[in-house]
Amino acid sequence: MASLAMTLLKLLMALLTGSLAILSDALHNAVDVLATIITLIAVHISDRPADQTHNYGHGKVENLSAFAESIILALTALWILWRAIMDFGHPHALPTVPTIFAIVVLCAAIGVDIWRTMQLVASAKKFGSEALRASSVHFRMDLISAAVVLIALLMSLLSHGRLAWMDNVGALAVAILMIGAAIRLAMHSVDVLVDRAPEGVDKQLQDIIRRVPGVRDVPRIRVRQGGNRRFVDTTIRVNPTATLEEGHRIATSVELAVSSEHSSIDITVHVEPGDAEPSLAAIVRSLAEAMGLAVHAVHAHTINERVYLSFHAEFGADITVAYAHGKVTELEKRIRMRLPQVAEIASHIEPVSAGAES
Repeated sequence: MASLAMTLLKLLMALLTGSLAILSDALHNAVDVLATIITLIAVHISDRPADQTHNYGHGKVENLSAFAESIILALTALWILWRAIMDFGHPHALPTVPTIFAIVVLCAAIGVDIWRTMQLVASAKKFGSEALRASSVHFRMDLISAAVVLIALLMSLLSHGRLAWMDNVGALAVAILMIGAAIRLAMHSVDVLVDRAPEGVDKQLQDIIRRVPGVRDVPRIRVRQGGNRRFVDTTIRVNPTATLEEGHRIATSVELAVSSEHSSIDITVHVEPGDAEPSLAAIVRSLAEAMGLAVHAVHAHTINERVYLSFHAEFGADITVAYAHGKVTELEKRIRMRLPQVAEIASHIEPVSAGAES
C-alpha cells in the first residue's frame, strides 16, 4: 500500500511538473508495486512443504521470483535511460509551485522508504527469505533514487532554470542505480538457481562435524540453497571396526550437532570406514625410516593410561657414539611430536652386527 501511494503521488507530480526525473522515480516505484505482489505470491508458494513432485520443497520459487524482478527492473531502467538521453538536448525549466510540492512528496517518500527498508531487512534476516531480501533491495534503491531526484530538483529550482538539464541527470542517475541493483539481484538469484555452494558454509560444517566424537575424517561436503533452506550431503569416516549400530549413532550425532547450530540446514550423512589406526610400532618405524635409521624391538606398554615406549636403533660399527646419540635424540623428539601420549622413551643404540629381528 505504501508503494502504491508513493507511485500515484509521484506520477501526479510528474504530470504537474513535466519532470523526467520524477517520472523515472515513479516508474521505479511502480516496479516495486509489481515486485511486492510477486514477492507475496512467491513467499506463499515457497512456504508449502515438500511433496512427491518437489522432494526438496518449493524454496527456489523465491529465487525464481527475485530473478524475474531483476528483469523487470532492468527493462524499466533501460527505458528511462533511453528517454533521458533523447531529452538531454532539450531541457526545460520546471514550474516553481508544482516543483515545491514535488520536493515535499519526495521528502515524505524518503521517510517511508527508510521505514520500509528497515522492516524488510529485519524480516529477511529473521526468516532467511530470498524474496523478502529482493524486495528490500528494491526499497533501498527507492530511497537512494528519491534522494538523487530530490537533489536534482533542488538544483534546478534554486538555479531558476539555468540548471534545467539537472532533471535529465537525475533521470540518468536513477536508471543507472536501477541497472546496478538489477544486475546484483540477478547474479545472486542465478547463483542459487544453478546450485552454487554458499560461500564459507562448508568450512563451518567441517569444523562442527569434526568435533563429533567418533568422526575420523570428513572427506566431502556438498551444499546447495533452496529459498531459506540449505541442503547438505556429507561423507564421514569412522573406525573400520565400529559396528553398524555405532556408525548409525555417530551419523545421528552429526545431524544433531549441525541442526543445533544451523536450524535451516537439512543434512544427509553417508558413513564410510576410515583407515585403520597404525600401531605405535609402525609409527616409530616410519619416523625412523624418514631419518634413514633402522630400528627393531619396538615395544609399547600402557600403565595408568601412560604410554612407555622402547626400541633399539642400529648403526654401523664405525659410527661414533656422539653421532648415534644425536640421531636417536632427534628421533625421540619426532616421536614425542607425533605421539604426545608417550610418557617415556627408552632407546638402545647398538651396532648392526648385534641387531636382532623385531
